[in-house]
Amino acid sequence: MKTQVSHPSKTMRLKPIALAIGILQLVSTFAYAAEPVNGAPDADQSTTVNTSEPQNGIQEVIVTARKVGEPISKTPLAITAITGEDLKENSIVSVANIGEVVPNLVIGRDGFGVNINIRGVTTTDQTSKGTQGIGFNVDGVPIGRPLVQGLSFFDVERVEVLSGPQGTLYGTSTTGGAINVITNKPGKEFAASAGVELGNYNTKRADAVVNAPVNKDLAIRVALNSNDRDGYLEPTLGANPGGPARNDQHDRAGRVSALYNFNPETNLLVATTFGDSSGVGYGVVPNLNTLQDASGTQQRQVFGNPFGGNINDHFNNYNLEFNTLLANTQLTAIAASNQYHARELTSGTGDPLGNTNPFGDPQYAWRNCRGDFKETNAELRLTNATPSVFNWVAGVNFHNEKINESDHNLNALVSNPTVDGSTNGIDPLNTTKHKSSGVFGQGTYKLSDTFSVLIGLRETSDSTERVGTFAAGPSPTCTNPYADCVGGPNNGSESANKLTYRLGANYQFTPTQLLYAAVATGYKPGGFNDFDPVTKGTGPYEAEQLTAYEIGYKASTNTTRFTSDFFYYDYTKDQISSLSIIDGNFVIYTHPAPATLYGWENAFKVKLSNADQLTGSLSFMHSEFKHLMTGIMGNVDFTGKSLDKTPAASATLGYTHNFELQSGTVRTYLGTKYSSSYQLTDFIDGVQNTQKAFTRSNANITYLDQNGRFSAQLFVTNIENKLQMTSGPSSQAHPSYSVSEPRFIGVRIGVNY
Repeated sequence: MKTQVSHPSKTMRLKPIALAIGILQLVSTFAYAAEPVNGAPDADQSTTVNTSEPQNGIQEVIVTARKVGEPISKTPLAITAITGEDLKENSIVSVANIGEVVPNLVIGRDGFGVNINIRGVTTTDQTSKGTQGIGFNVDGVPIGRPLVQGLSFFDVERVEVLSGPQGTLYGTSTTGGAINVITNKPGKEFAASAGVELGNYNTKRADAVVNAPVNKDLAIRVALNSNDRDGYLEPTLGANPGGPARNDQHDRAGRVSALYNFNPETNLLVATTFGDSSGVGYGVVPNLNTLQDASGTQQRQVFGNPFGGNINDHFNNYNLEFNTLLANTQLTAIAASNQYHARELTSGTGDPLGNTNPFGDPQYAWRNCRGDFKETNAELRLTNATPSVFNWVAGVNFHNEKINESDHNLNALVSNPTVDGSTNGIDPLNTTKHKSSGVFGQGTYKLSDTFSVLIGLRETSDSTERVGTFAAGPSPTCTNPYADCVGGPNNGSESANKLTYRLGANYQFTPTQLLYAAVATGYKPGGFNDFDPVTKGTGPYEAEQLTAYEIGYKASTNTTRFTSDFFYYDYTKDQISSLSIIDGNFVIYTHPAPATLYGWENAFKVKLSNADQLTGSLSFMHSEFKHLMTGIMGNVDFTGKSLDKTPAASATLGYTHNFELQSGTVRTYLGTKYSSSYQLTDFIDGVQNTQKAFTRSNANITYLDQNGRFSAQLFVTNIENKLQMTSGPSSQAHPSYSVSEPRFIGVRIGVNY
């Protein structure tokens, strides 16, 4: 369905600004005058993380978004911190669910893994030669491949979502921001816990943690996680209905970590995370654009495919972190090696009529993909150990990624759906290497007790290199679907150097209020296209570039947290990738396009009483391409149209109430997210499809005994039981979409020792 994009008038665009001024004036007055409840200390006096909500107020959270520990209320960034208790309260069990509580964050999934969008910035090339627009880090270690992101999401202390470019401290591929997952570390006290979850779709989840101090210097922590759930996309359509449902989960993971304290200033943390993923695999929903008002069951129907699916993936991650104090300088060294081995037989769930041979005969699509991913990372950084007039952090880091892939794509006639009757489609057989290294520094200088300025710089060097072949079928040399398909040469390389910066000013005009402003740049390296109209072979495309202008405000008291952030993005080069016809060749073609985004985000948390708490957010956003020609022939003008997944308005609201009993506490929670409509682009046909405005609501009731040893929770997520489109179609004739999750209902039981 082709849609027209309307442009609001200047009057309509000014209304959010006028509303912002009024809200800031109101909150500023309240924050300055608010008194702590029951004499509890003010939040800015806290220096430790506490992931529970104290009875008398809201505890401060310490974040490490700027590579040093600092209270979130004093951090001059647009940042959302989700603690481990927040994850439980909002029934968040995977990375994909984080978007339900963070403003302007949309996380979807496709055949290449997780796809993250913050304020409209994402990536449209998830293949092995593409790089991400949003950084994803686990315990300070970047994870480059979408397929690997999210596998360490268990025994989590907190999640930090950084909105806006983070090129200075984090480096390349953080054009739109970063997500930091921080896991729990070994502690000095013995502790053990276990939990089970049962729910619909035959859900069976379990986790167990043991934290054991060996002696006064050494502690070990072991965490195990098991996740089983049937799929929710039912193959009931087409000539071959039946078979197991798609989008199932069957994961096993574990983490063993050890922390050794040489002395009070020096320690070493060593950890390994390991596991495997299996199941049927990923699926897409056909025609959801026309079924947005249908029942949940109708929305979840997909086309059957006789080739089914079988996922057999394994991963091993090894992390090391060393900290010591040198005079008045803190030294931190991080080294990591991550390996992922994918063995996947998958098949399409879209309409076979959308996949035809040159004679117009419908075909089933299926895939035999083998990939081995290895990432090595290292970072060495220094920072002043004692706060002073000049606070700084400096360091060097590098990220190397090597990908060996044999991606054999196949087609079989609907009239003859057999392995022997299958022919190859497009088949890359490559070794791809990504390298990135940088030197960075950032400092904040206090001009007075209330005013400070900030400057940060990074010099980054990036390169991408691929050696391999590419076959486009049907090819007589690729008759064995289970063997490598060797085609013609498909080599390419590209490298670049880039200087990124961050400039800012901070005004702490009361102990509980912070005003900050910043200009920051984001960067994602360029790469190469498989076929370029100029070179008639591989050809380079430019690096992605974004300059962000931001003004933010934070107010915090013992009972209130409020943040407000205005941003304007000059997205001078947004990398757009899509299928194109160039000199008669069908190729994935990437080229930069200028765009503009701006918006206003607000979030709050209020302790109404010792038993009641209210949380929420309200955001407005506008985006548009300044110039873009798209479509398979490059002849469709997208100038003035919006970027994907940038709703004009979105909001969240959550309410918690505690009932105190003699035996413990009953905590009730009800939360909802509203999003106005947003666009999903089909760059092949050059049209946009609209995801209608929607709400997604969650509720739970939890019993906690008075000793904190036992908990039981009844929960429901997505009460509306509606699916939303999270990625666009590849064809308008027979469109299919990646979708969000349906309603989940279940019970969780946990014990602690």
